[in-house]
Amino acid sequence: MKKALLLFAIFGMVHYSYTNSSGSPSGSSGSPASNGQTCSGGYCHSGGSPNGGEQIIINTDQANLVDNQAVNVALGVLPNGGSTKIGFMASIEDASGNSVSTLTATSGVKKTGNYFTHQSSSTAVSNDSIGWNFTFEDSSYPDSVTIYVAVNFTNGNGNYQGDYVLTETKTLYKSQASVEEGELKRLIVGPNPAKDFIRIAHEELAKVELFNTIGRFIALEQSAEVVDGHSVLDVSTLARGNYIVHATYLDGTTHYKHLILQ
Repeated sequence: MKKALLLFAIFGMVHYSYTNSSGSPSGSSGSPASNGQTCSGGYCHSGGSPNGGEQIIINTDQANLVDNQAVNVALGVLPNGGSTKIGFMASIEDASGNSVSTLTATSGVKKTGNYFTHQSSSTAVSNDSIGWNFTFEDSSYPDSVTIYVAVNFTNGNGNYQGDYVLTETKTLYKSQASVEEGELKRLIVGPNPAKDFIRIAHEELAKVELFNTIGRFIALEQSAEVVDGHSVLDVSTLARGNYIVHATYLDGTTHYKHLILQ
């Protein structure tokens, strides 16, 4: 009985290792749709520590989103000598966690649901670098989408011990040519960059919400009350960085503005 149990345990361990080398489990990109989860906890990659010199670089061939136009993404990782095998999971989502409609994987990459991940043939680090490519497209893009990436840095010892995960994001915004110019001019968000307060104004403004760049609602101490199409938010206590202002109009439509706190 002990031998049988031992063989079963060994088989399970080998199967698990093989599964992860062939791609991360779905829902592990650190995005809103992933509930912020990556492969860094529980039975996944954990126990290791970053060396501080790692770089995760997300490049796109389009600076803005244009309806019916594909965006090609080049993901590059420089481990700075810390890992021999590296994998990833990525997703492309709007501020509410919804995926774009069309995802296309290229060599060394595969799709799992609404996520991209590595294949087993594309995890070996060469010359202290590794990279993958994938494409996304939508017939009608939202005002912004964010590319969420979680990278698994492993030591190649055949199990998850001593590994770690780092994340990176990049947000693209819809081309102004795709939005009515009058609507853009009427929505006022400023100052931008901001420090203590921001003012949001639109003649049909009904509600204002502030989100961070991974789509999670930020509860502000000051109420975002709208009076006569104007709202003033106290942002002095928020961490400095990138945010998204959601301005909802009386007709139910929502427009977004990128906000930087410095």
